[in-house]
Amino acid sequence: MSDHCEEQEMEQEALEAIFDDALEVVSGEQPFKWAVSIWPEQHSPDENHVGIKLISSIPLDYPEVSLPEFEIELLKGLTEEHMGELVQMAKEEAEANMGMPVVFAVCEKLREWLLENNVKGMDDVSMYAQMMRREKEAEKQAQKVKLEYESQKHVEEMTEAEAEQLAVQKRRAEGTPCNKE
Repeated sequence: MSDHCEEQEMEQEALEAIFDDALEVVSGEQPFKWAVSIWPEQHSPDENHVGIKLISSIPLDYPEVSLPEFEIELLKGLTEEHMGELVQMAKEEAEANMGMPVVFAVCEKLREWLLENNVKGMDDVSMYAQMMRREKEAEKQAQKVKLEYESQKHVEEMTEAEAEQLAVQKRRAEGTPCNKE
């Protein structure tokens, strides 16, 4: 048994322990294939307006050399456009964790996105619904920029205070000159 196979089996055991019934082992032999149902609120199914199934095809040389291939199956409340966005997000998260088991990290990243977008009507493709989603997204982005600006402003103020503190310490260390030289 290769090290890759052993590491993949250990990852599968960990995922089974974490996700319990949400994990489906599609293929239990190499090459492995796992499917995880992801919901924003794992313990409150009534509050879930969106949901997906992440299907991971595990290559033989994973995790050191290559990454899993990801597919998204829409379970509730999302459109094909969202599916493409989620697949891209999964690939980026996997690439950020290259060389390590990535399936859990990818699931968590996708769950965070689902939690932020756990809104009724995400699968509504009408022009009005799309316009409202874009407007809401623009508001979120503006709020994020404002918070970032405020935190940066605070950092700059701290930097000025630190500079003043440094000047005071320097004057104390040099002392007051008694003679003109």
